[in-house]
Amino acid sequence: MPQRLRPFFLACAALFTMAIAPAIPAQTSAEPPAAAPASPQSRPHRPRPKPTNLQVLPKDFTGDQVVEIMHKFEDQLGVECDYCHAKNPTPSPTTGHLDFASDANPMKDRARVMMHMSEEINQHFLTQLKTPPADQQVSCGTCHRGNAKPLPFVPTPDTPPPAAAPAKK
Repeated sequence: MPQRLRPFFLACAALFTMAIAPAIPAQTSAEPPAAAPASPQSRPHRPRPKPTNLQVLPKDFTGDQVVEIMHKFEDQLGVECDYCHAKNPTPSPTTGHLDFASDANPMKDRARVMMHMSEEINQHFLTQLKTPPADQQVSCGTCHRGNAKPLPFVPTPDTPPPAAAPAKK
């Protein structure tokens, strides 16, 4: 294998073997997620408006479904909503200080590309493996691991195998 391709193959192998909770399958399912039981301290939230400008997620998703997925992205990237969503010049009672439909923030386009990339890896590449990892899919957290910008991959130095036990006589 050419030395210049080694980091690429190592990174690909790492992507395919990591066990990360899937985020993309939840995006492709049209079924609403199961409602979590409300804790005694939680208060009901106002009805979320129907999402607009959905380009990757299914257009029939409810506001609650989209928010659930977005919270997973926040956790996996270690960011807040305003990392991808533009500020709203005139805050409203339904959307607050962010304009979720706006495409003004370039990070939103980057996130969409990454969502397509993860879906492509999960649906077209992992399925080609003779023994695909069971219930393991690539998600934002596979590479980002809680960082907005993924840390560079640094392979561990090759370690020699342990010394063989002396042969019995």
